[in-house]
Amino acid sequence: MIEASGITIEGHEDRIPFVIVTQPTSAGRRTSGSASDPVRLGARALGVVGALAVAAAPYVPVVGGADVGLPVRGAAAVSSALWAAIALLLLVRAIRPIVFPVLATLGAVALGSIVADLQLFVGAIDADRLELFRPISAGALKAGPGAVVVTLGHALVVVAGALAALALARTVEWDDVDEDPVARRSASVVVAAGVAGALALAASFLLPAYASTDAVVLAPAPVAGPVASALGGGLSAVAVLVGVAYAFSSTSRSAAVGALTGVVAASATVVGVRLAAALGAGDRIDLGAGTVVGVGGLLVLGVATVATARATSGPTTSVPRLARSAAPSNSTRRHVVAGAVTVLTGIALGVGAVLPLLDVSTGSVPTVVGDRAVAAYAVVTVVGGVLLLFSEFAAAVRPAVPLIVTGHLALAAAVLQALVLGVGIDGVSVGAGGWLLVVGTLLGLLTLALVAAAGASERDGVDTSDLDGASRPLAAALAVAAGVAALGLLLPQYDVVGETGGWIGALPWGWDVWGRLVLVAAVLIGAAVAARARASRAAALQIGSAVALAGVALSPILGGAGPGVTASSGAFATAVGAAASALVAAGFFRTGE
Repeated sequence: MIEASGITIEGHEDRIPFVIVTQPTSAGRRTSGSASDPVRLGARALGVVGALAVAAAPYVPVVGGADVGLPVRGAAAVSSALWAAIALLLLVRAIRPIVFPVLATLGAVALGSIVADLQLFVGAIDADRLELFRPISAGALKAGPGAVVVTLGHALVVVAGALAALALARTVEWDDVDEDPVARRSASVVVAAGVAGALALAASFLLPAYASTDAVVLAPAPVAGPVASALGGGLSAVAVLVGVAYAFSSTSRSAAVGALTGVVAASATVVGVRLAAALGAGDRIDLGAGTVVGVGGLLVLGVATVATARATSGPTTSVPRLARSAAPSNSTRRHVVAGAVTVLTGIALGVGAVLPLLDVSTGSVPTVVGDRAVAAYAVVTVVGGVLLLFSEFAAAVRPAVPLIVTGHLALAAAVLQALVLGVGIDGVSVGAGGWLLVVGTLLGLLTLALVAAAGASERDGVDTSDLDGASRPLAAALAVAAGVAALGLLLPQYDVVGETGGWIGALPWGWDVWGRLVLVAAVLIGAAVAARARASRAAALQIGSAVALAGVALSPILGGAGPGVTASSGAFATAVGAAASALVAAGFFRTGE
């Protein structure tokens, strides 16, 4: 409600007008827009039809061929039940206010499912969709009508999500809007649970769904599997993180509950189906790390959603507040531009890493060390960019983003070194993925400049009169962490078939070594700045260092760098530096409290 009012100052006859905006006592109701709006009706109708199509897909022939078995019954039943429940949710009028954020996040996660569905058309045997069919031999499989049904169903859900997002942006308003985002008005344990659940769910889309000893169903990790599976898993992981970030940055609890519900529902259609498939597929297929982590994340995020919903049940008091201008500040615009370019950097590097990096005249596909690490790390870069787009998180996250992006560039530099060596062979040229990797690297350099400009715009609103810097014990720990990390980056990170990879002692230096040297400089500069910075900024810098160092170190340690690649001494030292940086960040957090 908007009321005109004014103030009369003693000694003056004029009244000074201002506007008071009051918050109604009801929560979560839609207050504008017609129920017959075509965008809203279209979103709900397409969402219902799409959900029902996916629910029916297991009972339509998905692939053709003599060597195809029936889908795992439990998985098919769970898939159909979940999607039918989603369709029912969209039809229930009593909960219409949260339908649109539910659809928006549901459609975002379903975008990754569409890309994963494409594997049914290009190589169904590697799709690992046990709720749709189970291959019983290595014979060629041809996509059937069921593949079209499930892909079309996911596509309709994505379109419905886009329309729902449009409705949210243009016509849907909430009565329970507050100046502060939901994250600030919620208990810290609820927010922590939501973030932990989102991270676990995102990881589950990138980890192996099954532990298989079956000769036909190999079930590798998505990032190590076919391109469609890798891209689909990555997109779904990003969508989960973005959906939860949107929920906790929303100023309406009801909208936040809807967004969280959509993430939980969409994730359940993947994680729940995988759980049922692993339990019902027989002795040769068991639960994989991705499914275990996903179930845990689903439960934790579900609890956080329920806790957020219960907080909306009580009436909200009507608190007057001065109307604020909606015009974005110069600092906000800079953060948005930096965030958008950061997202483009992550997408370009991630997609480039899963596309063919080299074209070989013989038609063979060469293995490039480190390409999957670049693809997996893209999720982190994209999430960092997305958080910069939200004004509630931008200033807090901004110090960490340059280090995160520099870590991604260091990983990409190792792949670029392989491309430089590859094109020196007759009949080998740079592929589409290689060129996209170059574009992503250039965008990464632009990102660093834009983030620096965004940081400069923050200084006007920061009180720098009282900067004592880190305590002596914390400063000493900071120096040790940075020193160990720098030493690890200068040493070889991996050995390839017994041959030591690039390091500072092997001249001339390749792109991989130069990339790590840039990261060394970034880590040391970040530590120097953190020693004299505010506690919150210092913590963000150390988190950025920890993430970047972990990305470089964990790839060879976990065996994700490629076949025949083993971790070397530098990887373990870098991992220690990453852990130490994380501990120092925790120390700064406590200092900030």
